[in-house]
Amino acid sequence: MQLRTVLDVNVVDVQKRRNPSKHYVYLINVTYSDTTSHVIYRRYSKFFELQMRILDKFPIEGGQKDPKKRIIPFLPGKVLFRRSHIRDVAVKRLKHLDNYCKALMKLPSNLSQSDEVLTFFETTSDDLNPPPEDCGSSGKRKSGLDASDPMLLEQYVVVANYEKQEPAEIGLQAGEVVDVIEKSESGWWFVSTAEEQGWVPATYLNSHSGTRDDLELGASKAGEEEKYLTVQPYSSEGKDEIAFEKGVIVEVIQKNLEGWWFIRYKDKEGWAPGFLSEEGEG
Repeated sequence: MQLRTVLDVNVVDVQKRRNPSKHYVYLINVTYSDTTSHVIYRRYSKFFELQMRILDKFPIEGGQKDPKKRIIPFLPGKVLFRRSHIRDVAVKRLKHLDNYCKALMKLPSNLSQSDEVLTFFETTSDDLNPPPEDCGSSGKRKSGLDASDPMLLEQYVVVANYEKQEPAEIGLQAGEVVDVIEKSESGWWFVSTAEEQGWVPATYLNSHSGTRDDLELGASKAGEEEKYLTVQPYSSEGKDEIAFEKGVIVEVIQKNLEGWWFIRYKDKEGWAPGFLSEEGEG
């Protein structure tokens, strides 16, 4: 049985979800060839996966051999700004994603009605039975366009180098900080670096926002703190962090399992990224 074709697509709103964790989805009105019209809900990462599948199936139309022959539209929002509110990023992308979908529909039918595109826009059981819209404490409807109750992207530290294996993945360098956009139960997370975004194994990431009380720590005995020489300067970004210059000696009091060390410098104590230091002499 052939899938119904898609006649028109409109990305109209952004909506918050709370399960399995806080995230945003785009509301998309889809009109089909059987004269029906439905609303579907898609995360941004799903658009990303669709784009990867299309580019992989249609390399010529994707400009892989000759960029001048590319007709597949570019997916908006490659770069995320550090510590951006997820809501702000989602809302800014809404119009661009609407234009992207409309551009897809204008492509030749072998592309616009390909299995990849039709499957993406096909109505699922989750679309037919979406969770109740998050109304907040006021009981009033909260559109994604409402500026209240923003969420910050979680930041994680890369603990080891990772070389990407598939087009939808990205490589990682130990010590860099990434923004986590989506966590999948499969153990793969959708993240953004300063340069690109894609899927990575969650095992290569550790939390950037731990506190001294809620993490398993290795503590040095009094008077036996390890001394380290800093190889980069660091500017503190929170009240529990500590700043230092390059080339100074710091005392490491405790190390947690997520890449952050509790140190003493100039009679002050606080957290700092462990990857910024190397063991000092004497």
